Amino acid sequence: MKTVLAVLARFAVVSLGCVAAALPFGFARAEPASANPVLVIGGFDADRGILEDLRAELADRGYRAYSMVLPAAPAGSSGTEGIADSAAVVAGKVAEIRRTTGARRVDLVGHSMGGLAQRHYVKFLGGSDSVGTYLDFGTPNYGEPLGFLCAPLFPGCRDIAPASEFLQQLNTPPALPPGLPAYHLYSENEGPERLHLPGAVNTSVQQFCSGRHVTHRNEPQDAAFQDLIDSALRGGPLATDCPRQFFLSSR
Repeated sequence: MKTVLAVLARFAVVSLGCVAAALPFGFARAEPASANPVLVIGGFDADRGILEDLRAELADRGYRAYSMVLPAAPAGSSGTEGIADSAAVVAGKVAEIRRTTGARRVDLVGHSMGGLAQRHYVKFLGGSDSVGTYLDFGTPNYGEPLGFLCAPLFPGCRDIAPASEFLQQLNTPPALPPGLPAYHLYSENEGPERLHLPGAVNTSVQQFCSGRHVTHRNEPQDAAFQDLIDSALRGGPLATDCPRQFFLSSR
């Protein structure tokens, strides 16, 4: 997202927040990008334009960045297939990226339901052996009540509904494989995604940019979220200079 307009929109106000793991802070984009390829995974009914904005931004910052949306059930949009089945598709995409790049590990950046699919992959499908950094953002790790609305129609909706069999299994301790570098980022303007993920560094964008309003849909294209994702992939510390918000139209 290095357009002239986006560059002009940035301003130099630095807001610092605190992270659950008490990491030090400081905006340090000068560090080299991770050597691992990065796979961005969209969520339920993912907006491909917004998803591409994040993938392109990471590519501009020096990453070998890829993106994917979750599979659709018949007559459904992306993410309507069962999340365990989606996790198997994530596994296949990671294997493809490793094969084509020669990389040993791939970093995962999953938005919303994409985070649930990638967590099933690292926890139950052997993904921890192939993943470098795990990051989800905007992910309702304990369920999204809106899933009940479409649960009669689609397996993915049934899986994301709170207390589903899928989520009970996924959240059986440990929530993440031990030793996996993991982050859970969220917006305080949203509900279920604010619940913390055990074993991860948990923080909201508002802990760095007080008063910032970011809807769930716009998280992948919010520049402060992009900064936090970038700094996490570089190994921390988490940091952002809280760029002015500028959202592109999509769809």
